Amino acid sequence: MIRLPIIKTVIGAYYYLWEERLYLWQLTLPPLVVLAILKTLVQWGTVSSTDIGSTIATIDIYRSGWVAILFYVAFFVNFWVWLSYSVAWHRAYLVQSENKDVLKAYSWNGRQVQFLWTTIKILFLMVPAMIILPRFIILGENGALPLIIGVTACLYFYARLLLWFPATATDQTLNIWPLWQLSSKNGWRLASVIVCTSLPLVMSGLPVVFIFQQLGFFDQSNQSLSVSLLGNLFLEFLSFIALAASISALSISYNLLMQNKNSPSGSI
Repeated sequence: MIRLPIIKTVIGAYYYLWEERLYLWQLTLPPLVVLAILKTLVQWGTVSSTDIGSTIATIDIYRSGWVAILFYVAFFVNFWVWLSYSVAWHRAYLVQSENKDVLKAYSWNGRQVQFLWTTIKILFLMVPAMIILPRFIILGENGALPLIIGVTACLYFYARLLLWFPATATDQTLNIWPLWQLSSKNGWRLASVIVCTSLPLVMSGLPVVFIFQQLGFFDQSNQSLSVSLLGNLFLEFLSFIALAASISALSISYNLLMQNKNSPSGSI
């Protein structure tokens, strides 16, 4: 049984981003700009107010008709882009013969529906964890250990289910038990890969987020269209790179585990 290499997988994910930087940029730039503009317009047309009561504070959000419509358009576009982008980037690594066509990637091909169905299945399987986790949060009020245990257990379970995504993107049919067996004895390593892949982007993004906070992006974005647009462009860029890095790490992990499963000796 192969032991999934954590550091090598994380480095490999970022190396793959660099190696395929042209396709990454072509796949990322169009939706990045469109989503940033849509979200900027929604922020610009949204007015919020905070009502501080005796026991609880409430935030009221007001949107005119066209802004409300634009909000749902942005949500739909964002969701479609996530589905199409995820499928395309998984296939770019796992299906070497795949034609890297940006227009084809964002066109209807049926895989988006399969990817959506896989997402629903994962969320359904995570329902018990979502019910149990708040109990750990309540226990965490008397100490951090129960909360840490609860979050760690959810991460472990979620990490192993995520291998469903690269399988679905490459038209492979996996039921829950074969999927679970695929990452046997590698659950913690898979969870570590996900965390370690995210950390560099979180650490590098925090200083820029702080700068935009000082410029009023989070508090007064509706008053400054230029600051709002710049902030949304940066946040969209960060989210796309984070998504691509995570997908790359998952694809590398899935590829290694599948090679190990299909090898005669059971190890590679």
